[in-house]
Amino acid sequence: MFVQVEPADFFMFRVKLIFDLEHPDSEDQEARDYLKEKELEPRYLSTADLDGRKCEIMQFGGCYLGKHLNELAQIQRRAVEVELLTAEIQGHLGAGDDGLEQGGEEAIVAALVEEFHQESSFQTAENGELVAMLDGEAVRAAARQRLAASP
Repeated sequence: MFVQVEPADFFMFRVKLIFDLEHPDSEDQEARDYLKEKELEPRYLSTADLDGRKCEIMQFGGCYLGKHLNELAQIQRRAVEVELLTAEIQGHLGAGDDGLEQGGEEAIVAALVEEFHQESSFQTAENGELVAMLDGEAVRAAARQRLAASP
């Protein structure tokens, strides 16, 4: 999901939520569920080809959607955090020579993402992008503990 905010009139703005229909982002369904749960209907709904991608565009009035933008941003941030943690954890598990990358990795990685999904696991890089920063040994120790506990 891509969020675009643009001016509409002197004191008004419009919000466009853009969903890639062929390659959905991980947060798309949760964002759609949120809109449905809150009974938020777009003023305009269309499809378009954007940068070679077939997209659905939901356009809302800024005042109508405004108080929900923070929650939509949090949905998007959580999805980004999970993606960053997954890559960071997979990198640490693959870096060891203790065989942790062998078999059953998906379930272990998912459990570790949940375990390490906390504010202290993230930093902002110099370029302003969010990055996951985990101690490799702590990740491998948690993975070994989970492997030992699994049947």
